[in-house]
Order: sequence, then structure tokens, then C-alpha cells
Amino acid sequence: MIAGSATLSAAQTKNVDRTVPLSPTGSVTLETHNGSIDVRTWDRPEVEIHALIEVAGILAADRRRFDDTTVVVASTSDSVRITSQYPTFSSWSSWFGSNPTIRYTITAPKTARWTIYDHNAQAEVHDLRAALTVETHNGSVHATGLGGPLRVNAHNGSVTADFDSFMGADVTTHNGSVDFVLPSTTAFNLHADTHRARIHSDFPITVHSFGRRQENVDAAVGNGGPSLRFQSHLGQLILSSKR
Repeated sequence: MIAGSATLSAAQTKNVDRTVPLSPTGSVTLETHNGSIDVRTWDRPEVEIHALIEVAGILAADRRRFDDTTVVVASTSDSVRITSQYPTFSSWSSWFGSNPTIRYTITAPKTARWTIYDHNAQAEVHDLRAALTVETHNGSVHATGLGGPLRVNAHNGSVTADFDSFMGADVTTHNGSVDFVLPSTTAFNLHADTHRARIHSDFPITVHSFGRRQENVDAAVGNGGPSLRFQSHLGQLILSSKR
């Protein structure tokens, strides 16, 4: 189903707005390129989607790409999938011009599970109490008030997450930094598999074993608890304690 109401303003932008029902424990999936993502939460059993599509430039080819770009929403009572739909390369002329920028603001139940696939996008996630999965290339992820497990695969990007409670995390990075802010009483098990990466921690870490060249580490903070898995090439993990 292609999301409905689209209005044009000054021939440079158009809006796509849609609200669909969703179970409080359902799932939301977003696929997009080039833009921004602002995820907010509430207690209503529905998802409110607002997308602002902005033309990329002044060329006729930019305009054609803008005209042919829309947002597709497919939903059931338990899942919502949102996809940025760009023009396909159907002819030689399709290779010219740049795809537009899409800026999303999406509000969903705070206990709904999220999966985000993005390229060249900046993602902000606020006050989520369920699992969050993000796969990003040349993008950034900034999450606050997290209360569920986190999984991130980031290439050339940064990840920052402020946890209200830590339920586990699995992070893979290449040329990226990861900064976690955790309650001072958090206990967890750290499993690191790295190559030329660094780990900085405000928490005292008890190392159980080192791997080859001390780049593979199994350790614990406090008495241990949920797993924090960190795989990285040329990255860093910063573990900060809330004061």
C-alpha cells in the first residue's frame, strides 16, 4: 500500500502523513537513505508517520527523482513496515540527478520493537522500552532513555546510547565509535572481539581471559549480567557511568 496524502510546497518539498494501528508489543521496520530519522514514543496503540521529502538540487534530473520518490507503508495489527521508495534505474537517463532527502518523524508505542536500515541517515531514538536493531552505513545513531536490548551494525558511523536500564547489547562497527552511558549500578558481561580498537571504561572491569594479542576479551563488570558484545575494526567503545 502506498502512503497517501502528499502535498507540494513551493515545488521543493512534499509531505507524506499516515497513522496506522499497532499492538503495543508489535514491530516497526524502517528502510531509508539520505536524511534523518526521529523516533518518538507514546502509550497509544498506533504509529504516526510524518515524512518530509526535499528535492536534492536544481537540475531537471533532481526534480524527476523527487517526483518519483514516495513512502510505502505496509501494516498489520502486529507490524508496520515503512520504506523509502526511490526511482529505479529503468533507462540511461535514470543515472542522472540525486535522490531527494527524506526526514522522518515517527511516533510509536514505547514497547514496540524497532528495526532500522539506513544509509547516510542520522537516527534519533527516544524513550524506547523494547528491542532496537539498527544497521547503518555512513550514518549515526543517537538513542536516549533506552530500556530494551540494543543491536547495532555500523560502518563508518557513530553510535551513542543512554540507557535507563541495560538489557544487553550486540555492537559491530568498522571505523566507528560507540559511546554507552549506563546507570552506575549496572552489572554486565563484556565480550570483545576487536582489531586495532580501543575500550575506555568508567566501570572497574574484571578480566576473565585474553585472546590473541589481547584483542579478544571476556570480562565482567560487577557480578556480571546481560551481555555486551563488541566487535570492531579500527573503532572504540566508551563506557560512561551516570553520575
